[in-house]
Amino acid sequence: MKESRILIAAGGSGGHIFPAIALARTLKLKKPDMEIRFVGSDKALDRRIFEKEGFKFSLLSSNKLSYKVNLGLIGFFFKLSGDIIRSFFIVLKYKADAVVGFGGYVSFPVILASLMLGRPKIVHEQNVIPGRANKLLFMIADKIALTFDQTRNFLGSLTKKAVLTGNPIRSEIFRNDKAAGIKKFGLDEKKFTILVIGGSQGAHLLNETFISALRSMDMGARARFQVIHLTGVKDYEWAIGEYKDLGLEHRVYSFIDRIEEAYSAADLIVTRSGSSAIFEIAFFAKPMILVPYPFAMSHQKENARVFADKGAAIEADEAALTPEVFKNIITGLVNNPDKLAGLSESAGKLSMPEASERLAEEVLAMVQ
Repeated sequence: MKESRILIAAGGSGGHIFPAIALARTLKLKKPDMEIRFVGSDKALDRRIFEKEGFKFSLLSSNKLSYKVNLGLIGFFFKLSGDIIRSFFIVLKYKADAVVGFGGYVSFPVILASLMLGRPKIVHEQNVIPGRANKLLFMIADKIALTFDQTRNFLGSLTKKAVLTGNPIRSEIFRNDKAAGIKKFGLDEKKFTILVIGGSQGAHLLNETFISALRSMDMGARARFQVIHLTGVKDYEWAIGEYKDLGLEHRVYSFIDRIEEAYSAADLIVTRSGSSAIFEIAFFAKPMILVPYPFAMSHQKENARVFADKGAAIEADEAALTPEVFKNIITGLVNNPDKLAGLSESAGKLSMPEASERLAEEVLAMVQ
């Protein structure tokens, strides 16, 4: 019997790649003899993740479509043409039985090539509001997998193709041990622990406003809690210097390999509202303050709104997020155990740990 071959297009950011990795692992568990190949972008991040995970991969360009009409569009479409041709030969040579796209630029040429070659194809949408590439791909996809049921409102007649799967999360995330997490970071198990996840596009303002909020508190208030701060590479050295004179226990990192240990240790998490992050945090049923990245066509804002409307998070608009406002939100939660418990319970209800399993079943149904 012929081994099944699945081609997965995912690249450009961890938010696209990690759910795709979760799907690939689940497919391999179900069908150990299945061949899986990834198509990513030529960013160093993509190559590093695929190599670490041990999957075969091909790379396209890290082409980015401007939101404005300018001369850069000429270069964009020139690169896109090359990536479509390259994708055609990747799909043809690999003889994929099904192709899965996880949104973003990379998915577009791969799914388009799959259409030309008559391969079954499924597109996964991670956000409430579909991205630009996916809006086009939905029309040619055989099936549309949704993270949020609210996305159906944007599909029109295409909703008949849609199935709610959730956003796959990595299996290593499925460990929730608070005591072990606290011990790992050498923190005080009796203190309230805040995890701050900056470290992504546009995160400097979030990092800066949070630290300024800490500085605006009196020493007595700061002494009540401790912080794990994931700053990203650019803000790492700066943040270390900023924390030196704050007088509270802290751990600052540019990157954390095992983020599940930080999730476990936390009593409250401050983060952007990318789909992968918020569903991982929901699995841990942790209270969240979500500060949506404001320049991503409202994708993150709508994600945050769903969680806030369900009582699973506090949404904070970056434009209005002064240090004083941030301080009031944080201290208001630290001093309100009932509010924290309510956020935690609601977050847990939104968790979809079976998402990878659901998406894998949809992919296998297309192959069969």
